[in-house]
Amino acid sequence: MKQNFYIGSYSKQGGYFPARTKEGLSLYTLNTETGELIKTLGFKDVVNATYLAKFGKDILLVASDEYFDPGNVISYVIQKDGSLVALSSESTQGAATCHISCSEVINQVFVASYIDGRVSVHDIRDGKLSPTEHLYQYSGQGPNKERQEQSHTHCAEISPDGKWLYVCDLGSDKIWLHDTNNLTGKFTDVIGITVPAGYGPRHLVFGKDNSKIYVICELNAHVLTYCQNLDTGILTLTNDQPTLPEDYHDVPSASAIRMHPSNKTLYISNRTHNSISVFSINSSNGILTFETRFQTNGKEPRDFNFDPSGKWLVCAHQDSDTIVSFEIAEETGLPTTGEVKSTIECGTPVSVIF
Repeated sequence: MKQNFYIGSYSKQGGYFPARTKEGLSLYTLNTETGELIKTLGFKDVVNATYLAKFGKDILLVASDEYFDPGNVISYVIQKDGSLVALSSESTQGAATCHISCSEVINQVFVASYIDGRVSVHDIRDGKLSPTEHLYQYSGQGPNKERQEQSHTHCAEISPDGKWLYVCDLGSDKIWLHDTNNLTGKFTDVIGITVPAGYGPRHLVFGKDNSKIYVICELNAHVLTYCQNLDTGILTLTNDQPTLPEDYHDVPSASAIRMHPSNKTLYISNRTHNSISVFSINSSNGILTFETRFQTNGKEPRDFNFDPSGKWLVCAHQDSDTIVSFEIAEETGLPTTGEVKSTIECGTPVSVIF
């Protein structure tokens, strides 16, 4: 009846985010019958855990942000009670470290740092990270002079088969494509896939058969559907949809995109609208259809995630210092009511992983 999950938080005051907790990482439990949330442990030795990933079932990977100084990527062994034992820590060599992904197929970890537009590549063996094997520095600009004055890498996501690395660059309106069999750290091995001007790609997820990739764009809160060439990794844009209401006139700020475990629905959060939009996915062609939208009952839903069963969604509110749970229909992947089942305090939460 209980499912553990971790929350990453800002715990160190810095140049662009407040910190309303001393615990950069926390362990919570979800009651899988009622949706109740309970805090179990807090980890004060972790600084600004901006993004979390798992390598296998028992290794937790943490992207640690040090603001304008180089961040770190840290690995821990997860104990049976959810406590953590530190294994390794390596510099990302990039400022505003904000995203991490990994591949058990090729035993590598990829970490994006936003401010200076960099991605570091690390080997991982027995849960221990190597120093940076390759460091990519991207460049480019977009039409939004305030947000796109230079490259700003927001995520580095590895394909499930381990063949292709896709890097969302909000600053240059590019998705950078890497062949993982040819990682050199040199920009000559990178292909740039153009996103519509001013969109600012932030995060992406892969469709059920990996032939479709869905990209959320922060600056206008549109979701883009791409068809992937499985032989070359090249993406072709096939659909472009807004995620916010037509009458919404505030500044968009899309944040997280997650595929429901059923692979039938796609969820997207928007921080300024304090909502999550839900799209169904056509099983034959991957086309998205808007289904519903619900308020998250908090300020700035920076991240959310589903429990393994797909029955619960947990959302982290960075500005109102809460995490909340919502019930999801496991079969359809749609929210049951859109009403909060449980709320618990948590200082400046920004990442959720089960």
